[in-house]
Amino acid sequence: MRIPDADTGLVMPDYDGGSIVNVAASILDAFGVASPSRPLRPELLPIDGLAGAGGTVLLVLDALGSAQLEAALRTDRVPHLTRLIAAAPRGLQRITSIFPSTTTAALNSLATACPPSLHGVLGHMLWFEEIGAVLNMLTLCPIGASQPIHEDVVRRVPTIYQRLAAAHVPSTLITDAAYEGTPFTNLLAEGARIAGYCGLSQIHYQLELALQAARKPGFYSLYWPLIDTLSHHHGPDHAATPSAACLAEMEFVDLMVGKVADLCRRFGCTLAVIADHGQVRLQPERAVELGPELCASLQRPPAGARRAPYLTGVDVTRVQAEPGLAGAVQLAIATDDAIDAGWFGGPCEGLTSRLGDTIVLAAEGVQFLYDYGRGTFAQSGSHSGMTNREMHVPLIVVPGN
Repeated sequence: MRIPDADTGLVMPDYDGGSIVNVAASILDAFGVASPSRPLRPELLPIDGLAGAGGTVLLVLDALGSAQLEAALRTDRVPHLTRLIAAAPRGLQRITSIFPSTTTAALNSLATACPPSLHGVLGHMLWFEEIGAVLNMLTLCPIGASQPIHEDVVRRVPTIYQRLAAAHVPSTLITDAAYEGTPFTNLLAEGARIAGYCGLSQIHYQLELALQAARKPGFYSLYWPLIDTLSHHHGPDHAATPSAACLAEMEFVDLMVGKVADLCRRFGCTLAVIADHGQVRLQPERAVELGPELCASLQRPPAGARRAPYLTGVDVTRVQAEPGLAGAVQLAIATDDAIDAGWFGGPCEGLTSRLGDTIVLAAEGVQFLYDYGRGTFAQSGSHSGMTNREMHVPLIVVPGN
């Protein structure tokens, strides 16, 4: 499915060559490794467009959607990103995230070159029939428990790092040192060497060490999470709804991008800069607690996320009739219809129990809250829905020598 041009309505994931799934596939393609998905379409990236004499560097800036990057570019506070876009043969391009547009699902798509229908991480919170509980996919802990399950319970497909390793291509994942050894990172990083950083200034240093030690071209994946964190707390920085905190963060991110770009030029690496998803501004006063009558009708706690809960035991008609949801719903759709429409990139074989019966997309500015046992809290920005600001992400590619 292609991206609608309108700024309203749903933006469908463009799994047919225009999504983050296809970026990961293009990375495999750059090293001559077969991919489970097609690479980016030629109008977005030439054949072998991510190949570099010194390797390939992918920089993932969590939640830096197209709208937030474009807002920063309208200022004079991100000169390195401005120069990088000028150096990119195709400039600043736009692709889509996946559905749901949330970190747990999107990072798995980037780590596997598969849509959610194949890798199985279909949301932030998911019912797992195997353990009979709703699982927080970021911690891999069942609700109410502090002990995570083993990542092998979740793993369904190889990572791109495993596929590259089988072809004798080395990979390095540069991420926050606090994430090392966690089940979620283990799920994402199987087959890669992990180099942890303790701060933003250490990212380019870890990359330089890895490039200096390399004996052959390899793949280097860099991840920075704090644009997402700050957008949750302060709201994303968009032209119509500025966020001083997020724009200040962009100044520091811009410095890091400049140093990473310098290293790529020095070592002949192709650099690709993307985001996993965007963020949409929320109005905390419009947060909607899922009411007791609706919750009493559910067969299990909601899955999904605050912008796109998955409900089991109620159908679309029941959701539409719920008084507490009046004016809060962009769309309620039967899960089978969403699967058939391609939201998850395939038929979700063996996975439909994780999704429930009905998917509810929140209206503009709205978030749905449910108490899993630790209280609820409203956010000023979030994602997982299908608005343009959640779904559209940038693609910047600067070839290596």
